[in-house]
Amino acid sequence: MHEMPVTQALLDLALKHADGRRITDVYLEVGRMSAIVPDSVEVFFQYLSEGTLAEGADLHFTIRPVEMTCADCGGEMDLSEWVTENPQVVMQQAFKRGCQCGGRNLRVSGGVSFGLVGIEVEDDGSD
Repeated sequence: MHEMPVTQALLDLALKHADGRRITDVYLEVGRMSAIVPDSVEVFFQYLSEGTLAEGADLHFTIRPVEMTCADCGGEMDLSEWVTENPQVVMQQAFKRGCQCGGRNLRVSGGVSFGLVGIEVEDDGSD
């Protein structure tokens, strides 16, 4: 249910940047560790955008994987092999495996964000 206020904020931001033009497409990035469920965002967006210039806009999601970085050597962990796993399982496996340098001082460095990347609007005919 936490997606509703987040979706409202995203809609407000998109409408602000649309500058009075009809929004046709909304592009979002969702980190696998963000606790955001894209299907819920879609449902809330449809509901919240009714009667606005974003009504009927298509949502496009890019899912960002969990990323971890070794604090000892700065190396980034390649976690792509676990892309279908639960993010918590991915982190457990990464901590268990450790870094190529042998270090186990790992930190989550990506895949935790959610945000508006861009919008497309109808051409207003001025040009």
